[in-house]
Amino acid sequence: MIACDVLVLGGGIAGCTAALRAAELGADVILAAKDALGDSNTSWAQGGIVGLPPAAFGDSPELLAADIEAAGAGLCRPEAVQLLAEQGPKLCRDLLWKQLGVPFDLGEDGGIAPTAEAAHSARRIYHAKDATGLAIQDTLNQAVKAHPRIRLLEGRTLVDLLTTPHHGRDPRGVYDPIHVWGAYLLDGASRKVELARAKRTVLATGGLGYLYLHTSNPPGATGDGLAAAYRATARIVNCEYIQFHPTTLYVPHKPRTLLTEALRGEGAHLVNRKGERFMEKYAPDQMELAPGMW
Repeated sequence: MIACDVLVLGGGIAGCTAALRAAELGADVILAAKDALGDSNTSWAQGGIVGLPPAAFGDSPELLAADIEAAGAGLCRPEAVQLLAEQGPKLCRDLLWKQLGVPFDLGEDGGIAPTAEAAHSARRIYHAKDATGLAIQDTLNQAVKAHPRIRLLEGRTLVDLLTTPHHGRDPRGVYDPIHVWGAYLLDGASRKVELARAKRTVLATGGLGYLYLHTSNPPGATGDGLAAAYRATARIVNCEYIQFHPTTLYVPHKPRTLLTEALRGEGAHLVNRKGERFMEKYAPDQMELAPGMW
């Protein structure tokens, strides 16, 4: 058995940033990654991430929130939208760029050179060529491995969350609220299951795109964390809105290859097999910059 203050399950941008923040606050942290650190959806993200562009672009949290609501076809949770619009861009700028030093593309003045992407009405996207996710992940990997309060466990697959009363010995525990005390992890090298106990557990295991026939997610996105959360009686909602990236390259009998949204943000056209543009039929106002839900 291993023990820590905070157990973080998942080694992508969510897991790494959570581990770093907890460690900065003085916690003893274990970060468990399913494969090697960085083999996650984050590394595959190409186009960019929402940041805070110069005021000259006329952007604001209110405009960003409106764009998110429009892209979500009115189905977004308002509180989540507000939180993302107000805090997300600032965290991107302050944490990823200024503190950690993610090598985003810069303009001639040395500042970030934002671009546009689908569903965004302002040029607010920070990017690193067409491999933004990889640039972010590589930077996070270095920070995680260098932090003295973070223990990294690679090649660990989440088997189940350790919860009471499910894994408790007192039958009267069924009357108590459910509490997570860590997780059972499968060591891919030894093929043994380890018990990791923790005062707090952060579930950042990514999505489940690879359960579907068509996805741009990497093979590791099999929904392990969502399944464990479900068994622990967590409420699972909105899984139908899984990330199917809207632009992929189709080659018969091959996995879908992701094509960065920045291509369309910088003027690329979507055409059919006859070379004809077709987005006017579906989103005449936004054309190739329309969101995924029309």
